[in-house]
Amino acid sequence: MPIRNTNRVSELIRHQGRRYPVAVVEARVREVADVAECAAVQLRTPGGATRSVAFVRTVSGRALTAESLTGLPVDDVVTVSCLPLDDRGAVDYATLRQAALVDAQRLAELEAGWRESHGLGESVVLYGESYDYGSPLARRAYAASPPAPGEAGEERIPGTVPAVPAYVQGPPLLPVPGDARTLTDTLYRAARSGNGQGCHFVDSAGTEVFLPYAGLLERAERVSAFLRGDGVVPGDRILVLAAGHEEFAVALWGALLAGATAVPVTPSADYHERRAEAESLRRIWNTAHEPRVLASPALVEAVRPLLDGGALLSLAEAEACSDAAVAVDVDPESPALILFTSG
Repeated sequence: MPIRNTNRVSELIRHQGRRYPVAVVEARVREVADVAECAAVQLRTPGGATRSVAFVRTVSGRALTAESLTGLPVDDVVTVSCLPLDDRGAVDYATLRQAALVDAQRLAELEAGWRESHGLGESVVLYGESYDYGSPLARRAYAASPPAPGEAGEERIPGTVPAVPAYVQGPPLLPVPGDARTLTDTLYRAARSGNGQGCHFVDSAGTEVFLPYAGLLERAERVSAFLRGDGVVPGDRILVLAAGHEEFAVALWGALLAGATAVPVTPSADYHERRAEAESLRRIWNTAHEPRVLASPALVEAVRPLLDGGALLSLAEAEACSDAAVAVDVDPESPALILFTSG
């Protein structure tokens, strides 16, 4: 429900020599397309000047700039995921007045300091500053700001800490040469790093198995080659059923390396006795348009009666594939997983 701020006509926003009632500024900002909520405050900069700042929540979640509010008495715009609320459920203007906005000159000084301290010849600031003060649906989960004049007696909620602004909006990251573009790129990079790192799998008995990333890639490439030999092309869906964590990781990455979209499903301990789980598997398979099923050997026979006419592939047979691995050019915008949840 949008927050509407009342009883604030007596407070004024000063902008370019004129004064505007806060309620009027907020109402005009809310008329801007994509703005869902707004709280306007007057902030004082470290140099002693005042700036009118509109804290806004947008419908799309995208950040707005001051240029988006051309013609309105607003110097700065800060896009937040929600507005901070006080104990009565009203906007906590005292907290907003404590927000530390970094102006362009100060930001340039900070950036110069970073370059000097790290020995950098050049640098670039990728993200603008926006702030997130917590959920608007719950009581305030942070400490009250120091009482402003006329607000003495406001107490801090026990066990809470001051809200800390967080970066929540900004332009797209600049591409970094050699950086991973897709999930499969991350596995290739980890496997070729030569640092000996990998995955630790622990079963219900507490037994631990270590699988280096290079070993995971080797096994997943065999699975990928098997799937490609079976006719899998980028964009196909593969339902993954694995009896253990290690097998699941190999099957999942094998599907991804083949360019497929993985549909992981938690297997049942007994499909014959647990009919609801059997029906759930059948429903997921039908909803996913009856994809190939890549399963641990024991699960292949268990699910065969449930998926009439389904293409059931054994993970053990896939891992035994001797075909040469072929890298698939995966579209970074294509889906990697389709997750069916219980809720």
